[in-house]
Amino acid sequence: MNHWGQRAPAGLAGGLERAPSPPAPAQGAASLVPCTGGRADDERRLADAAERALHAPQGKLALALHLSRLKPPAPRPHHARIAQALLQDSAQRNDGQVFTMRNGDFVLLCAAPDSAGPAAHPADAPQSLPHALTQLFGVDAPEGAALATLWRLRDQAGEFRAYIADRQMEPQHHSAEAIQSAYTEAAVQALESLLSAGNPAELLAQQTAIRLAGTKGMPLSSRITPLFRELTFSFAALTERHETSGALLDPFLFRHFAPLLDRRMLEHVQADLEDGGRLTRPALRINLPINLNMTLESIASPAFARFLQAAQSNGLRIGIEVSLMEAAADPLLLQYARTILARAGFLLLLDGLDHVALAMTHPAGLQPDFVKLIWSPRLNDAPTAMRANIDAAVARLGPDRIVLQRAETEAALLWGQSRGITRFQGFFLDAVQAASRIAVCHSARACTLRQCTSRGGTLNAALRAGCGNPALLDMVPRAAAAEPATPGPILVAQ
Repeated sequence: MNHWGQRAPAGLAGGLERAPSPPAPAQGAASLVPCTGGRADDERRLADAAERALHAPQGKLALALHLSRLKPPAPRPHHARIAQALLQDSAQRNDGQVFTMRNGDFVLLCAAPDSAGPAAHPADAPQSLPHALTQLFGVDAPEGAALATLWRLRDQAGEFRAYIADRQMEPQHHSAEAIQSAYTEAAVQALESLLSAGNPAELLAQQTAIRLAGTKGMPLSSRITPLFRELTFSFAALTERHETSGALLDPFLFRHFAPLLDRRMLEHVQADLEDGGRLTRPALRINLPINLNMTLESIASPAFARFLQAAQSNGLRIGIEVSLMEAAADPLLLQYARTILARAGFLLLLDGLDHVALAMTHPAGLQPDFVKLIWSPRLNDAPTAMRANIDAAVARLGPDRIVLQRAETEAALLWGQSRGITRFQGFFLDAVQAASRIAVCHSARACTLRQCTSRGGTLNAALRAGCGNPALLDMVPRAAAAEPATPGPILVAQ
């Protein structure tokens, strides 16, 4: 996961002893912000422009790029930025205009350059864009999905009108104005003030990952053993502050604030550990590792050195997650950070690995202890060639070194288990653990499963206020109770 905890957190725990290294790999071989939609009246403006275009002496074209058809977790902000840049360039060349639909699609309305046919179109002609856009965005699209539609308005006006009418019936996504507000000085200052002076306990979220053992005939709740508890800053808690919500839509600001987030997290966990607080006490009781997301620079900082000493002195097991993109961008700093973690007995997890990165990169070459693979239906329904690459990468990396995160459906568990993966993290498993708490809770009649799940995922006292048994929220599956705590320095099983 990332610093903002938008989705499942990460780390390693009780069952995440250092996994055996797989055979030496062969040579060769990182959610967050939803795509932005347009202003609510863009469909009307497009319809008006299209009607005027029908009476223009020169022929007009309309081209729609269907970013709304990309497979989750796409579309991402960069999809919208790239698409808008390409379409705006074509609009400038061909006397056109770009409209942003409320569902995230982009529509280019422009003049149709004279040509004899598709073969005569130059590379920068709007008629050539559908193929180029499909090649560019197709990796994140369902197999066979049409990502671009081209209409010649003189011949296909009715079809284009129907497309606009359908868009007007859809819900509004984040507005373009909201994205622009990310860059306002007030939004940035408000976010910096909140992160610097706010109470970290009100902004934290937690999630417990599990190991799934036993046979399929056994109840799911009896097959899970906790692996680790991940602590993150809660994206939901931060976006509740209206004055900061615009800044949170910009991923570059995330990176800007990462060192501050790291420092605040380290200071807060260290203080809780030294005071015997409720944040770390349950983990120490059953020897459950706690995982934190860190930048490489933060791992090399004095604040981390102080935290490391406190964790070792108190016997707290730690996993540190580093994003794949950051790890690959600075191999020397990664090597230095890995040495620090190894000497402390901390585990290094490589985070942010999606289906594309798994198929096209060689993460084992970065020598992490574990890799966190983001579940996506694309792992199941990617093009045949990519699925073969994915399965080969899982086998090469070793399923014992993979944590499948965002495992929020039964399909995710089935896909992982069919490939030998037993470590999972996600909201689906949060609900299973909540159901186990409800089964033994004396106040269960006053709560729903959804309430228990959401309260167990936050550390904000106000959001937990409705719970009649708050101590139970931090408990982990009963299977972990038999695991003895390991006092003294942290020792990692080889």
